Amino acid sequence: MIVRAYLNSWLRRYGESFQAGGQNYRGLFFRPPTGLLRWLFTQGELDALSRPLWAVAVAPSVQLSQNALLLWRGGNYRVLRTVEFRLNDSPIYRLLVLEPVV
Repeated sequence: MIVRAYLNSWLRRYGESFQAGGQNYRGLFFRPPTGLLRWLFTQGELDALSRPLWAVAVAPSVQLSQNALLLWRGGNYRVLRTVEFRLNDSPIYRLLVLEPVV
């Protein structure tokens, strides 16, 4: 599928390295928009989360479960939510919402 091929190319070219479970991965990190956070969490859950929150887009082959720990830019982060985006039943990418582990 062309869309998945383009996204995988962007991940290889522009993605940053991170580690999880002894594996190396690449992902596009960004600050999650407020609308996405409100879609995934209640206001009470949002108030209780550590900041800053991050999101990372990864290839659909990257399967990190909720509460998985990852290392990125020398900091430890915990996976809060995972959302898979599909096109015609084919996984295109996964989006992981992360919080810092303090």
